[in-house]
Amino acid sequence: MKKLSKYLEQIGHEIHDKGFVDDAGTIRPITRDEALAREIWKRALGYVKETTNSDGSVSNRYFPPDPKAQAFIFERREGKFITPTDEKSITLLEKISEIAKDQANKVAEETVDDRNSI
Repeated sequence: MKKLSKYLEQIGHEIHDKGFVDDAGTIRPITRDEALAREIWKRALGYVKETTNSDGSVSNRYFPPDPKAQAFIFERREGKFITPTDEKSITLLEKISEIAKDQANKVAEETVDDRNSI
């Protein structure tokens, strides 16, 4: 996993193929890290995407704020550790409890195996 992190770090510093357009309309180059951060912020706040239809008319599609992106930003800014999970978020206390239970079960199994071998 360390190799993947190394490459993600290197690629994140590369210049993104699309620049950032500031309020004055000037396009400036940005890194992929900055592009990703801007995308997360955009999704967290919600945005409108303008598209041109086949008949030449313009339509706007509204994307509401994404609570997951909001939580991600909040957790990162607060300095909390984030781990992706499948269905539910596991607290640190629950994880410690699981590890302790697994270790206790392993010791119990070894004890039973030792007694059975006598």
